[in-house]
Amino acid sequence: MVDMGAGTTTIAVFSGGRFVHSDGFAVGGHHVTMDLARGLNARVADAERIKTFYGTVTAGMSDERDMIPVPAVGDDSREPPQVVSRAALVPFIRPRVEEILEMIRDRLANSPFASEPQGAVVLTGGASQLSGLPELAARILGRKVRIGRPLGISG
Repeated sequence: MVDMGAGTTTIAVFSGGRFVHSDGFAVGGHHVTMDLARGLNARVADAERIKTFYGTVTAGMSDERDMIPVPAVGDDSREPPQVVSRAALVPFIRPRVEEILEMIRDRLANSPFASEPQGAVVLTGGASQLSGLPELAARILGRKVRIGRPLGISG
């Protein structure tokens, strides 16, 4: 199980239903947000909102047409927002996500309990919600990947 949190990514390895290993590192979804804020010249809060609603690691055909307003950074509310396509977010988001996934892959490879790519990976946490992430993670990790969803919670 990989929890892609804001400031950290943590890994928990289970074998035979038992917790057998953990690892982690201090890179997470907030780093993706900061990259997006820098790339778009946007406030961090605006970059977080854009990442949450529109973030993707792969661009499809319709992503070139999906336009996203990016509020101006200055205090002048009369300044119009810049507009970028959803596909334009990928160059800011994907490299950091790839870095995180490569770090996960390397940590799993160095673990005596998870070095064999037989087990599936379950992604959780806010950063795991990026569109296209399971497919990219499966390719980089060389394992089956799915997004974990809580059971029995509604609303």
